[in-house]
Amino acid sequence: MMIDSKYRNKNLQVFNNDTVVTEGWYWALQSRELKIGKAKAVRLSGKDLAIFRTESGKVVAMDAYCPHRGAHLAGGTVEGEALRCYYHHWKFNEDGKCVDVPCLKKAPKAEVSTYPTEDHYGLIWVWVGQGQPHELPIVPDLEGHDVDVTFAKPYVKNCHPNIVMSDAIDVQHFRSVHRIPGNILHIEGRKINDNTLRYDNVAAMPTDTVIGRLLAPFYKKQLTYSLCYWGGCAGSVTVGPDFQRYHIIYANRLGDNGVSEGQVILLTKRSKNALGRIYGKALLGATRIVSDYFANGDTPQFDSIKFDFKTPIKDDKTILTFMSHVEGLPVADWGFSKPNKINSVDLSPASKSKETEDEACTIS
Repeated sequence: MMIDSKYRNKNLQVFNNDTVVTEGWYWALQSRELKIGKAKAVRLSGKDLAIFRTESGKVVAMDAYCPHRGAHLAGGTVEGEALRCYYHHWKFNEDGKCVDVPCLKKAPKAEVSTYPTEDHYGLIWVWVGQGQPHELPIVPDLEGHDVDVTFAKPYVKNCHPNIVMSDAIDVQHFRSVHRIPGNILHIEGRKINDNTLRYDNVAAMPTDTVIGRLLAPFYKKQLTYSLCYWGGCAGSVTVGPDFQRYHIIYANRLGDNGVSEGQVILLTKRSKNALGRIYGKALLGATRIVSDYFANGDTPQFDSIKFDFKTPIKDDKTILTFMSHVEGLPVADWGFSKPNKINSVDLSPASKSKETEDEACTIS
């Protein structure tokens, strides 16, 4: 039975919109790429940034272009806790204020905007949004634990990050693409807070099939498939038997021309002894195999999909929940995003759908 669709692109304001960036933490680059005393140029969802690591190890993200004549600050030199532009040697501290110009006795009242950053799970994350930064993405099973991290190959997908994220909760595609029997997976979602969704498999392990009987000894209740989604562009996936979990984070950001730029983080709890660390490395290798298997199966559709949800069915409930969640997220004034043009759309099942500048460096 077809469900009347409110989920067409023409009815959506935020989901799958390549002129919208929602508030949240977004990956900028891998931590190991930014050494102490170095600066990097990063383009994050339509905004150019200069990101540098101070001599004390702090990561600073600021608007890329010098307010004097527009030189890219990432080409400059880190001096202590500040960054000096290579062009005319104006120096900006970690708060973005100009504190020194060699040819002047007193620095002018010039500044660039800066943005909160965190070094977390092997990535440098930048807070995008006007509001108070919320908590960093945390894999539920790893909360409070030290972790070892490695990365699969970064990717660019020819579709919006929201579409990439919706794939992992598409129950139908597990049967059609990955050949996983349908009675093993039944995913239900729940809202953790205004930013976070949690999805879990609740299907009991079937014992009337060969594959069910083979897997049953490794799972007390059901096949482990648990997801935690932060905002609309990043989330964790936890799979594996009861005695061993595999943890993967898919972190996406909106790139130019509506593409998804992604990092795949592979994680495991850090052991305190040498033998445990060797096992941890082997486990991360196994996690990469799991990640690559699902990624390779899904890549072809990401390269050609033209998303427009004309005929959702009952099995699409998880995706519809995710779409409704994204539609309600705060929109940031950032890069491609023009929040003054966005009206929220209520996609809750009981309601009817409604019709519905870049920040610049400044001298004060």
